[in-house]
Amino acid sequence: MKMDKVVSEIKEEIKLSCPELILDGSRPFRVHWRDFKQDHLEVIVDCHFNLKPVGDAYFNNRQRVLEAIARAVHRLEVEFTLPTQICAKEGSKAWA
Repeated sequence: MKMDKVVSEIKEEIKLSCPELILDGSRPFRVHWRDFKQDHLEVIVDCHFNLKPVGDAYFNNRQRVLEAIARAVHRLEVEFTLPTQICAKEGSKAWA
């Protein structure tokens, strides 16, 4: 099934693209189906990095994550629905 591959491709692409990704088990790294909607499948990406959430390094990394997701999705010929949303929980370690 193509959607199963999307989840694994997103994870692999983020691992390859983001050297600051925390993979030691101390923080979650998840990509999962979240919900079915009328016209799309919602996927959640939850990843954490050894970076403070300020400055160029943080924003460059954030862009690398989004680019990694786009590459994985494009490679499998899946299309995004519009509008696309990114959510982060305020108060999480990423905001500390």
